[in-house]
Amino acid sequence: MESVTVSETDLQLLHALQISPRLPWNVLGDVLGISPTTAARHWARLSGEGLAWVTAYRPDLAGQLGDPVNALITAVCAPGRLSTIAQTLATHPQMLSVEIVSGDGDLHLTVAAPDRQALADYLLGPFAAVDGLLQSSTCWVTRLHKEGSKWRLRALSPAQVRRLRELTEPARAVASPVPRRPLDAADERILAALFTDGRASYAALAEAAAVSEPTLRRRLRRLIDAGRVAVRCDVAWEAAGWPVQTILALRVPADRLEETARALTARPETRLVATCVGEADLVVTAWLPSLADAHPFATMLAERFPGVRVVRWLTGLRAVKRMGRPLDERGRALR
Repeated sequence: MESVTVSETDLQLLHALQISPRLPWNVLGDVLGISPTTAARHWARLSGEGLAWVTAYRPDLAGQLGDPVNALITAVCAPGRLSTIAQTLATHPQMLSVEIVSGDGDLHLTVAAPDRQALADYLLGPFAAVDGLLQSSTCWVTRLHKEGSKWRLRALSPAQVRRLRELTEPARAVASPVPRRPLDAADERILAALFTDGRASYAALAEAAAVSEPTLRRRLRRLIDAGRVAVRCDVAWEAAGWPVQTILALRVPADRLEETARALTARPETRLVATCVGEADLVVTAWLPSLADAHPFATMLAERFPGVRVVRWLTGLRAVKRMGRPLDERGRALR
């Protein structure tokens, strides 16, 4: 298998795009000390090889009827059917992420739907009908404390991070809250175009959404400020240098749930921290440099959170789909 070569400039560029996925190349280049052409060339290579991609998704999880809801599912498959089932589930639009894992389960799945009724219809219908699924355990997500868009490579200096945040967030810090409203057809077209290419130009997005460019800019700003859409830069495991994924389902005393979630959110290795209703009160996903690093992580959990009990521990073997993007056997984006 061909090994991946990622330079320090590549890592710095990816870290910068994690902070501000749509910042122009000239601004990114200025922060990184490289030319806009060099920044664009590095991105073309990384994205062309499927090592990184920018996409959009809906993070506005409210858990009420009429609002989008998420669930985390651990599934057990019939012998010899695992890969086929994973590929089948990856074609379902409700499946945001499909991970083949080892441990007390074969698949770790992230599912989303417009509301609880739609999610129940999917779980009782198309999902249950997949041949070879023997059993599953569903945790309904009640709050996302942290998800993949908040995980960072830590390749930039503190000064560079501060500068990028200043460039990205100045207006948002003082803006008034944007009222929520139902998404219309134009909003949905904007989301679809952003999902395909999160760094598409405003002109390309406007054309895809069938609106004028000024309207596109205004709508996109409103969607982002209202938390109806988020844009993120995703990185393949091999490019990130953190190739081991571990998923923990935790039981946490009720009076310590918020404190525990907040503390785990601050950990640099955690990519997902979600409070749930189901077999676990808290589900945590972490990326680690090696399998051996799972032991210090377990030690940290036992020492810092003595009342927390691990009810399920899974280790990632292969990502088939992540946040809607199909991946190859090496975790690289396919399309």
